[in-house]
Amino acid sequence: MTEYVLIRDGSDLKKYEKSIEAASVVAVDTETTGLDPHRDTIRLIQLAVPRMPVLIVDCQRVLPEGLSTINRMLATKAVKIFQNAKFDLKFLQQSGVHVSLPLFDTMLAAQLLRQAGGPERVGLDSLVKHYLQMDISKEEQRSDWSRELSHKQLQYASLDAAVLIPLREAMVPQLINNGLTEVARLEFACVRALAQTEYNGIHLDLSCWMDLHHRVAQDKKKSLDRIYSIVGRPAEQQTLFGDDVPVGLNPDSNQQVIEWLKEQGIMVENTSRHTLTAYLDHPLVSAVLQYRQAAKSMSSFLATYAGMIHPVTRRLHPQYSQIGAWSGRMSCSKPNIQQIPREYSFRACFTAPAGRKLIMADYSQIELRVAAEISEDQRMMDAYRRGEDLHRLTASLITGIAPDQISPSQRQAAKAVNFGLIYGMGAKGLMDYARDTYGTDMTEEEAALFRNRFFEAYAGIARWHQSLRLSAPGQAQTLSGRQYQFAERAGLSVHTNIPVQGGAADILKQALGNLVDELISVDARIVAVVHDEIILEAAEDQAETVSSILKRVMEDAGAHYLKRVPVCADVKIGSHWGEK
Repeated sequence: MTEYVLIRDGSDLKKYEKSIEAASVVAVDTETTGLDPHRDTIRLIQLAVPRMPVLIVDCQRVLPEGLSTINRMLATKAVKIFQNAKFDLKFLQQSGVHVSLPLFDTMLAAQLLRQAGGPERVGLDSLVKHYLQMDISKEEQRSDWSRELSHKQLQYASLDAAVLIPLREAMVPQLINNGLTEVARLEFACVRALAQTEYNGIHLDLSCWMDLHHRVAQDKKKSLDRIYSIVGRPAEQQTLFGDDVPVGLNPDSNQQVIEWLKEQGIMVENTSRHTLTAYLDHPLVSAVLQYRQAAKSMSSFLATYAGMIHPVTRRLHPQYSQIGAWSGRMSCSKPNIQQIPREYSFRACFTAPAGRKLIMADYSQIELRVAAEISEDQRMMDAYRRGEDLHRLTASLITGIAPDQISPSQRQAAKAVNFGLIYGMGAKGLMDYARDTYGTDMTEEEAALFRNRFFEAYAGIARWHQSLRLSAPGQAQTLSGRQYQFAERAGLSVHTNIPVQGGAADILKQALGNLVDELISVDARIVAVVHDEIILEAAEDQAETVSSILKRVMEDAGAHYLKRVPVCADVKIGSHWGEK
């Protein structure tokens, strides 16, 4: 049985203040009345230190009177241990509780240790069983924490905190032995920023969004009418509710679209965008692609996002998976704001409320900069040191045209060359990538020529790729030491992708980890993270100050990991995301 003391008075909490402040580690856990920090409340805060009973703070009785005491307890240099810190930190933020670094999150540590023999499941019961050979019950987790608490509930709460101390002790040697201490530090610092981002949410102008919904719905209808004008109008059938719906013709059916195309003399085996782009001049293909784009916009974004606006905050609160990929890149859901189309019409709907501004910053060509650092390509590194536009330089090198004579379309083609070839793309893949991603047409012969000239120009990239082909390692590491075990037949693209995209993710997370403390003195908050971009919302009269802070923090984070290549963050201040 775990010893505990139930604290129901602020003055009683103060009796333990010096003991907590003197500890080198403090395990922190919470029990809440639900999972939503904007509708539910925090009931208990459990604090555990070695050789002392667990303090169980009844927040209904102790807060807000004891808030300053709790904040002092969690502002020390002690390591604060959490299991799934992001959840607890959101409820602590709701209550006005601030937690200072350093942190240790056993769940994140377990995710990092998965490829070093750790368990696949990272719930507390799984981790305790794996690392401590103990069984703990999570049954009380689902009990009612809003009423008078039973001894069984309090015992459960105390154990959840107390067990974190030996669990960390068991995990630390594993992190050290596997060279994961730096990436663990990185992830533990970053979790505070993501907790705040989820809690803060971002404002969506619903009126603007519904106007866009209407316009896209009209575009969908017009493209559908164009399809029907070519293939014939479908029969209509009345539903039970009196609506007429088309039957017999289905533009969402790949097989039916293939049949329509064959009737028009277009012989294709599939209807992927990649395949159909070659026939864009045909009115049926053009109409089908426009229909699909409108239909996807409707189903993936416009028809769902409005329903995700929180009833209390009137904002969207995307949920981030901090280690969403093996490379360390984050993923996002509910809603997936990272997949919002880049079109102005979509991004203009994400706005700053009255009296506030959005501060939007993204890294300039961060994956190319990471690739230059890893490969030690001299030409790339020199270009970045001189502040040159690498896309313009590449365009000049592959075409033989002077840099100041490069056209916008040639620079656009060079973007595809740069971003495609650092991952080892072949000529055919480059041709398709340039067309599908950048809207740039090149023949396969031109792609082959550009590819040859690229690797002649950037000999360091060529040597790096060749070394991977000759002796592909079984494991990759990112800049922070994050590890990835390759499958036996992993190709060059995977061997280059993990360290490059993982390195970019490391830099972004370093910036996020440092940003929380930098923003304490200003009226600003993190509201979104989108791949290599950070979006803040700030008081209008502090926008310039916050902009300078964000740029400095992001560029310092780059310098932390890239020693030979300078990093640049482009920052914009605006009333909506479309102004980036």
